[in-house]
Amino acid sequence: MERLTGRNNGNAAGKVVFITIVAFLIFALNGGVRVNYGLIAAAIEKYTVLQLAEISFAVALAQLMYGFAQPFFGALALKRTNSEVLFLGALMLVAGFVLTPFCTSAWQLDIVFGLLVGCGTGAMAFGLIMSAVTPILGEKTAAGVSGLINGAGGIGGALLSPAAQFLVDRGGLRLLMFCLAALTAVILVSCVWLRGQEKAAVTEKSETEKLNVKDVLRDALKDRDFLHIALAFFTCGFFMAIIETQLYSQMLSLGFSGQTAAFAFTVYGIFGMIGPILAGLLCMRFRCKWIVGTLYALRPVTVVIFLLMPKTLFSIYFFVIMLGLIGNATVPP
Repeated sequence: MERLTGRNNGNAAGKVVFITIVAFLIFALNGGVRVNYGLIAAAIEKYTVLQLAEISFAVALAQLMYGFAQPFFGALALKRTNSEVLFLGALMLVAGFVLTPFCTSAWQLDIVFGLLVGCGTGAMAFGLIMSAVTPILGEKTAAGVSGLINGAGGIGGALLSPAAQFLVDRGGLRLLMFCLAALTAVILVSCVWLRGQEKAAVTEKSETEKLNVKDVLRDALKDRDFLHIALAFFTCGFFMAIIETQLYSQMLSLGFSGQTAAFAFTVYGIFGMIGPILAGLLCMRFRCKWIVGTLYALRPVTVVIFLLMPKTLFSIYFFVIMLGLIGNATVPP
């Protein structure tokens, strides 16, 4: 009996580790792609006939769709399963990555990159990933690994930035996008396996899943705390989207090399993992609203200091380190 119990515990632990790895990879890819929109935009400008203004609009559309699509995919997950929505998101990303190098007009790029890639990242958002793994792992275990999964976005950016720059330098836009598509194909297979696990874990729909989507939205819009958080995250997304899409090209315009700019985003990704951990520890000692308020207050201060500093490697790294520390750190509080 002891052997059997030990074997079952070992299987359960292995399952937790494997599911955590799958969730980690999904969000790492999502975060890594979005952090490197600036690098991807520069590669599109260099290797296609499209102009920077046209590319910037497509990237902006992708950022908008990332936010706008999440409520719709959340509603779809209520009707289907979270892992099926993750699969759909990965499928859209594969299509978007493969087709992007062949876009020859602005409207094509808007559809392929703006809509497909934007909606694909929205369907693979943190909330949907956690909703998929929580029924399998249980609430306590899922809460324990959520910090690691959230940090995957920073790890994805840290690893993908130099890798993406290397691929662009060696094979241009096509090599970069095809490699991203191949990486996303692995996620597709993982989502198929995850669907089976989620189906097995959820034998009957919970009361939340039985609710009508309209009822859920109506109740949320009446809740003052929800509206405050929604406004805060709108501000957060607006701020970080501008930085993540424009900083790379700004560094190039200041005379820094692509490798230097990519490494700066690696540093940003590393501190993007440290920030949420520190914020979580502070939330154990202080009220969350004071932590999140301080983090938001530090953002304009950091930007103003950066604008006043001479544009050297020191100021660039000061900026990306501060952004990493205060960017995703708003999530725990």
